[in-house]
Amino acid sequence: MTRECLSAGLSLRDPSLQVRTAASLDEARTILAAGTPPAVVLCNVASLTPPGGSVLATLRGLAGAFGGTPLVVLTDGEETDLPREASRLGVRGCLPTSVGLAVAREAVRLVAGGGTFFPSPFLNRPLHHGEAVEDDPPAPTGGAALTARQRGVLQRLREGKSNRVIAQELGISENTAKVHVRGILRALGAANRAEAVRKAWQPAEPSAREPISGSRDQGPDLD
Repeated sequence: MTRECLSAGLSLRDPSLQVRTAASLDEARTILAAGTPPAVVLCNVASLTPPGGSVLATLRGLAGAFGGTPLVVLTDGEETDLPREASRLGVRGCLPTSVGLAVAREAVRLVAGGGTFFPSPFLNRPLHHGEAVEDDPPAPTGGAALTARQRGVLQRLREGKSNRVIAQELGISENTAKVHVRGILRALGAANRAEAVRKAWQPAEPSAREPISGSRDQGPDLD
């Protein structure tokens, strides 16, 4: 739905754009091999990432997959490290889903013309040392690959804080907090916040019924 709506929106905004869509990387490669290469490939990296997978790992796998065709990736704010990593890998643009269609169209045209599109707030944000320290708690023991921002949100979910409180503490909008929560649920394969916290930390927390070895109160020895 997102793919088709974006395609239709861009086409309506600028009828001169010829937009082709693909639901998977394999389908995109088939389209590329069958006809004239497009001027730009616009990719929703998060949608290609399997549950529990790493968006950054998916991005690294995509880099170079389209030959010399410029690649622009969509980002919805869940991966704060994605823009800088995309730039390092040679991706030509990083398009926030918060922008309007007019900006999206200009970004695509800019990259098609040989330029790059990386909004400065997205590139500079990970460089803020204070923020990185605040939002870089230890990774949960469940094994899911989460960004520093997601770990910060997950820690606050563990403390039972609402999206509004999380947003206030992190200096972000409540809607952005909701986006991070959705990303966490997807990464952990959880249906709700409580399940996400359980999956993230329960393996490292001893069960209340687990016997404690070396206890001094072992009772009398029976022969």
